[in-house]
Amino acid sequence: MSSEPLTPAVERPGCTPSDSLRGRVAAVCEVLLAFVLVHLAYRSFKHFTELGRLEVGAGLNFSPGAMMTLFTVAVLLLCRRDFARYGLTLENWRYNLNVGLLWAVIVVAAAASVVALTPVRLDPLRPPDLPRAVVFSLGQLALTLLLALFLRRQRGLLRRVPLTASLLVLALLLSSPLVLAVAFHRPVLGVLLTTLWLFFGAGFGEEVFFRGYIHSRINATFGRSFSLLGIGFGPGLIVSALLFGLIHGLNTFDYFGGRYDFRWLALLAGFCSGLFFGVLREGTGSVLAGCVVHGLEDVLGSVPALLP
Repeated sequence: MSSEPLTPAVERPGCTPSDSLRGRVAAVCEVLLAFVLVHLAYRSFKHFTELGRLEVGAGLNFSPGAMMTLFTVAVLLLCRRDFARYGLTLENWRYNLNVGLLWAVIVVAAAASVVALTPVRLDPLRPPDLPRAVVFSLGQLALTLLLALFLRRQRGLLRRVPLTASLLVLALLLSSPLVLAVAFHRPVLGVLLTTLWLFFGAGFGEEVFFRGYIHSRINATFGRSFSLLGIGFGPGLIVSALLFGLIHGLNTFDYFGGRYDFRWLALLAGFCSGLFFGVLREGTGSVLAGCVVHGLEDVLGSVPALLP
């Protein structure tokens, strides 16, 4: 995908500004409605169904990612939209897989360095307090700028990495929680299921919905008229990042249970993460690299909880 900034689509003959305005309003209303429907769907599943209650009791979280993926695929099929334009494409998948692996290692190494060099603990199992939220957000913004510089041109070295080596690295990273579970006598089945939902549910599900559907739907109407260090982007990046932060802020908000504890700091941290994944989506033309980074970041973030 070209890294040159793109201009908004030229209006068709006979298309009036009011038509364009109506299209933009419709796109924003569509993604907001989609966000609400998906959130209500998986929350209702967890609260009102026996299977959902079993999922909660087991400490698992497959349903949000499953709802997000199913919704995205259903909308694209029903509306006959091009999957590739929504980032759901296997074009350049080997290169994008390697980009994802590289940046997953960079992100996790950066987080580990912060833990080692500062008194601020980045505990993925607790909502962020102010110091952790600030450190995390600033770190994500710095990584986003580095990522934009990296994506300005494709790297020949990453293209030459053998597929076998890439899959081996991915398997080793994903199996690390299981190795620790065996070594420290943790419940292996529970760790396996947690690894699966973190990688496929949170990683793939959230990227398909936020960077695939929401990000692309807004860009399709508003265009991509901005640029960050040579990476073209549009309002879709900001909207998807805001909604990504919002859904994390709502993690402690239970309208069915009467608990209204919204986490503003989680919104901030989620928004900054969303910017990173949005730039990755724009720079590669696919959600695959973001899925790999997101999934591995969550999986490897669970490792400290397995240590004695």
